[in-house]
Amino acid sequence: MTNIQLPDVGVTMVLVANLQASLPDFGRIVDQHGHPAPALRQLGLVHWENGRFDTAARTFEAALSLIPEDPDLWRDLASVYSATDRDEQALAAIRKSLELDPLNAQSWQILASVGDRLDDVETAEDAYRRTIALNPKASAAHLGLGLLLFRKKHYEEALAALRISVEIDPFNGVAQFAVGHLSFITSDFAGCARAFDAAARLTLELDALTRQKRARALTFQAMIEGRVQEALQNYNEIAGEDREDLDIITRDAFSVLSAAGHLEAAAAIGQIRLAEKPDDPVRRYLLDAVLGRSMTSAPTDYIETYFDQFAPQFDSKLTQTLQYNAPRQMAQRVARHRTSFKHMLDLGCGTGLAAAELQPLGATLTGVDISAGMLAEAEKRGGYTELVKAEAVAYLEMASNRFDLVFAADSLIYFGDLQPLLRAAAGALVPGGLFALSIELASGDGFILQPSGRFAHSLAHLKTTATDFHILEALDSNIRLEAGRPVPGLYVLLERR
Repeated sequence: MTNIQLPDVGVTMVLVANLQASLPDFGRIVDQHGHPAPALRQLGLVHWENGRFDTAARTFEAALSLIPEDPDLWRDLASVYSATDRDEQALAAIRKSLELDPLNAQSWQILASVGDRLDDVETAEDAYRRTIALNPKASAAHLGLGLLLFRKKHYEEALAALRISVEIDPFNGVAQFAVGHLSFITSDFAGCARAFDAAARLTLELDALTRQKRARALTFQAMIEGRVQEALQNYNEIAGEDREDLDIITRDAFSVLSAAGHLEAAAAIGQIRLAEKPDDPVRRYLLDAVLGRSMTSAPTDYIETYFDQFAPQFDSKLTQTLQYNAPRQMAQRVARHRTSFKHMLDLGCGTGLAAAELQPLGATLTGVDISAGMLAEAEKRGGYTELVKAEAVAYLEMASNRFDLVFAADSLIYFGDLQPLLRAAAGALVPGGLFALSIELASGDGFILQPSGRFAHSLAHLKTTATDFHILEALDSNIRLEAGRPVPGLYVLLERR
């Protein structure tokens, strides 16, 4: 911790004598309290209020040299340090104040703000929560906590904190603005539009992207209420000069509303989109998924077409927006059991996100994917000995006893019945080889096709189909976000018998 050097008491007393001689009010305060420290504090506050921060800091330091156990003076000093971007010193001062008085909500608020600026998320979050525990009406603490959780992508908890802040202080435009964005992420479209309108009324001018989001929110809400055609007809008028192409609006509305569980509205939009392009395999399959039609796997033409289109935006969407981190999590599980492999297979390698995680485990890494667009991105990233365009099961069936590690992150979600793939994977592995995989978790004993077009599997289904394997490990985890909410899944490590 930064050490704060307080002036020598003798130096301070010379300062006090000079002030008493030159400032009659200062002398009266000293006489009133019988001690110069309160007068120094009041003088420091005057300097602070008039923007003389360095002078204020020196005055508070002088007062502290006389009464170093005063928590209020340490808090004042921390505030002045913070105002002059001396955050490390502010942190030391406010910690000293809290050491002396741990039940002061204002001091915890200052610690939270300083920790936030220093990007010390753990300190800031704890301090915001302590502030709120001591003063539940501290709107600034609810706001700070909400914004911090927003950055951590804990969207629902962030929205709850920000709504409390707005309830306490409805005239805070920043809080209303943040509520609008979070409401959209969590699919509260009516709440999104209300919050943006409130922010605009509070003279917070909305930027073009926010105005577009507001128009989408109003349009999506009308769709949820069953007014799909009316929503599309009114969209251009609502959006005005910020309007987007209607094809983009219907594409995103279908995706967002299906993810949020508004399946009737999503189906209506999907039917409109399929009627526009009846031969589009992506539109056809995703509509089938929303309608709940029974399937045992995703069609290859859907997978190939979808990921060819998605490849350029794949990494940012998956790792940033959806908080996907399966390759790292799975590679760490593998390394707990074995750290060296002769020939590894990244099955459904996509853009190659797993390459950097797998390279320390072996020198030979093959990547297989059905999408040429994804393979092109993987080639740019590098790290593979070879890249092969092939369907997963077909490739495995041709690779008898070739690999000692098969790695399938976020690939089994396009297969319903896992038995054909697991049988093929067993054939491609040497005895004792490992198969690392992730699945989205379904209740019950089988598998289901979700409205997202991804399959979810139960652990029971995996056990009954993985007859050629021992299960070494099955770890519950959140695989990604969907409509701002965590998607439960499993990271599984199998060993070939």
